[in-house]
Amino acid sequence: MEQARAAKNAEAIRDLESIAPYAVGKTPVPLKDILLQRRWLNFFGGAAYRRPDASFESAAVNLSPEYTDEEVRQVWKSQDFSVEKLLAAVLTADLSHVKRLKTPLILFLGRHDRNVSAMVAAEWFAGVKAPSKRLVWFEQSAHELMAEEPGKVLLSLIRYARPIAERAGDVAPASPQ
Repeated sequence: MEQARAAKNAEAIRDLESIAPYAVGKTPVPLKDILLQRRWLNFFGGAAYRRPDASFESAAVNLSPEYTDEEVRQVWKSQDFSVEKLLAAVLTADLSHVKRLKTPLILFLGRHDRNVSAMVAAEWFAGVKAPSKRLVWFEQSAHELMAEEPGKVLLSLIRYARPIAERAGDVAPASPQ
């Protein structure tokens, strides 16, 4: 809403006011309200930093050698199904009571993420106890950090997650040259 007002975007302001107050309390947010909020969140760069939409996701899916043509056609249908079944519950999940973990914790946060509040996640991270903890900030990312900073994601996984997997004996042997 703050960005909509700053931009004097009357349509965005009207739409966002129509669902206010948004995500208050423990009641799941209706999917239609989530999708309306996400429309404007994406428009103002809260999903992908400095990008007005998520069209880059489609381009990435289309380029992937892992997907067949049929799977590419089904990606968005599958995503819609997941959103319909899971998003409201995920958005109302409260992890504030989780104060201790028995496993290592690595948290990747996009500095400009508005889908999931990076500030709230960082505050939670600071208070939780774990055998080891690592917070990795992605300064040029919002919610889509794997697509926005893929090199940093890969390096961070190698630097921080792989050693944990190695200590647990959960790393595939190196392939012969």
